Amino acid sequence: MGNSTFDLNNFEDDNVWDLICEGRTKGVFQLESQLGRSWAKKVKPRNINDLAALISLIRPGCLKAVTDGKSMTQHYCDRKSNKDPVTYPDSSLEDILSETYGVLVYQEQSMKIAQKLADFDLKEADALRKAIGKKKAGLMEEVKTAFLSGTKKKDLITVEVAEEIFSWIEKSNRYAFNKSHAVSYAINAYWSAYCKYYKTVSFYVSYLNHSDRKPDSQKELKELITDAKLSDIEVYPPRLQHLHTNFHAVGDKIYFGITHIKNVGRKECEKIEEISSEGDISIYSWMDVLNNIIYKGRLNKRAVVALISVGAFNGVNNTKDRERMLYEFDSWKGLTAKEQEYIYNNRDTYTKDSCLSDAIGDMINNSKINSRRLTTVVDIKQILDHPPHDLKDNIPLMAQNEEKYMSCALTCNKIDSFSMNFTSSLCKDIAKGTITGKVKIAAQVNTIREYKTKRGKNPGQIMAFLSIEDGTASLDSVTIFPESYKKYKELLVEGNTVLIDGEISKKENTSLIVNKVSQI
Repeated sequence: MGNSTFDLNNFEDDNVWDLICEGRTKGVFQLESQLGRSWAKKVKPRNINDLAALISLIRPGCLKAVTDGKSMTQHYCDRKSNKDPVTYPDSSLEDILSETYGVLVYQEQSMKIAQKLADFDLKEADALRKAIGKKKAGLMEEVKTAFLSGTKKKDLITVEVAEEIFSWIEKSNRYAFNKSHAVSYAINAYWSAYCKYYKTVSFYVSYLNHSDRKPDSQKELKELITDAKLSDIEVYPPRLQHLHTNFHAVGDKIYFGITHIKNVGRKECEKIEEISSEGDISIYSWMDVLNNIIYKGRLNKRAVVALISVGAFNGVNNTKDRERMLYEFDSWKGLTAKEQEYIYNNRDTYTKDSCLSDAIGDMINNSKINSRRLTTVVDIKQILDHPPHDLKDNIPLMAQNEEKYMSCALTCNKIDSFSMNFTSSLCKDIAKGTITGKVKIAAQVNTIREYKTKRGKNPGQIMAFLSIEDGTASLDSVTIFPESYKKYKELLVEGNTVLIDGEISKKENTSLIVNKVSQI
């Protein structure tokens, strides 16, 4: 996205902070999850201390510690944004809690509070830290007794205030960060965001190549590729002219690494790399691929089918439909090893326009077929010349195959076949916050999270939060309220493609509220 002088001591780049505040943090250290992205947009950190707080606030200790009907995390956001006033359990704690807007975030703050109000020495304060950090219920109970006893002796606060303060500390027992840890994480997160903004292509290439280390590698891969589109970076299927084991960049384009294709193993990749090193395979025709890669490389059937299905064998001189290649490959597998060898040995006689039927015809005309095989081979040629169905590629099938073998459709999307005459917007437009008001989009439902309402006119009703995608981007912030969800629930099935009528949230311009759902 541009150039910037790399300075390890500079944490004041507005472009980097804008990226974080806008929640564009997929792949950014500690903020890559939906939770991290969502809260980044709410907290809106503009310095390392804010970022350290954010990283700490999205831990269970703050998220699950509820006072006055809100989590510590929400209290922090509301106070930072001036929605709520900054208050303290006791005025004496202002010097300890002011940096976090009166909210207890760090272990060190608990230790300082205990030292100030209960006269804890360093050993006792460290015992409190251990109780918090290691979630030791027994130790926490011992420390509580000592804390309440200490506050009573020092007599700076009432018993009621002391119990309230320690209840805060107890709630952080669900896992609170120490500040030094949070700050070091924040520095790493900042530089990760810096790389995403200024070294965007390299950032995605690196992250994509390590996606297989994630617990759900396929989901991670799909999310990263979708996220790249928001940075105007396209990931393309592998092509003969850009065939490589790993994800790699050619200019500002990223090409899919063949080791990440399902059913393609390291062995097949090594064979292809070896063949690639011997000459320019980018100019290969389909017959060149069949002979010089598939036959010579002894590639197994499952790997070949996967590579054909994602377009890996489409090159400069190879414009055959994938369906045609799959069909011819299946016929080629019906030949004996000797017949395949004959075709390979005569590969130099074929032109870029030659097809398998031509090669088999040549073999028949030159009487190179065992008489017992003649009828079978003639039948194979007939099948090739007169296929029982159309062998032209179609968008839904291409998208289906790419999703099957690469976890996502790159060449096209199932929704591409749906006329834009019926839609007004794309997920990418919403994700970038460039549109307002009412929208109509065609998208695939990825996930559905139901939620029982606690407030409103009819508490206890079921609403849902959705994630959807349309090939241009994915949206995680999609809400459908109880009345609409009840009406359209049967259409909101994971994997289903639907037409959504909705409107952009006035509170958050990257969130979508669903009003109506129609089946495509």
